[in-house]
Amino acid sequence: MKNTNNHHVSYKPPYPEVLPWFASKSGISETRAKALWDQTCLELPEDGSDVAALAKGRMALFIERVGQEAGLPLTPEYTEQPDQFAWLYRHQARLGDMALIASGALAKFWQQAMTPNRLAR
Repeated sequence: MKNTNNHHVSYKPPYPEVLPWFASKSGISETRAKALWDQTCLELPEDGSDVAALAKGRMALFIERVGQEAGLPLTPEYTEQPDQFAWLYRHQARLGDMALIASGALAKFWQQAMTPNRLAR
């Protein structure tokens, strides 16, 4: 029979797999990053309602804390910027450029393939 005296079980959420990457990229130690994650989990405890929203909130707060710890500037999200549709216009312009580039390459290929002096060789 096992001795169950002095066995205290405490649940701590597992550390995210990207925690060492965040620590190395921000220049802080992995133990400090773990301490910041533990602090984040204590501040945002599980309430059992929406697990996905909790995980997203914890990660956002953790990234903010790591950035503050490393002295990195915080980048505002698209929703905080005055023009909320700028990202849509930027991506739409990229797609339009890709279509023009593909059309130009196809026209150049067709012109090279159908030139009479190339057909005679």
